[in-house]
Amino acid sequence: MIIIGFRTNSYAKCWEIKPVSDKHTKIRLSISKKNKDTGEYEQEFGGYVSFVGTACASKAAKLHAGDRIKLGDVDLKNKYDKENGVERWYPTVFSFELEGDTSAPTRSVDSGEPAEDDYPF
Repeated sequence: MIIIGFRTNSYAKCWEIKPVSDKHTKIRLSISKKNKDTGEYEQEFGGYVSFVGTACASKAAKLHAGDRIKLGDVDLKNKYDKENGVERWYPTVFSFELEGDTSAPTRSVDSGEPAEDDYPF
């Protein structure tokens, strides 16, 4: 079983922001959880995530390294490459809030499903 700490309402720290288009921004982020036994924080998820949809990608492009966000609508898909025996995961965010921001989360006015050309693969 694979447990990935990438889910709705998770808090994440942004490390690198890469605007790709007006409908797609890639962000390298990490999500950590405090280990109750040691008191130390342990990373549950780390990697590049696609922020898609016009409103979400635009807001994500304005983030800075070090910003903390609360994930809203998220999706996690995977594809298995039989030839190479490799499974790849594709996390996508459709809405989020900047930590401390009291306004409503950004929601895409698009259909909610990114167009084929919005995916990084």
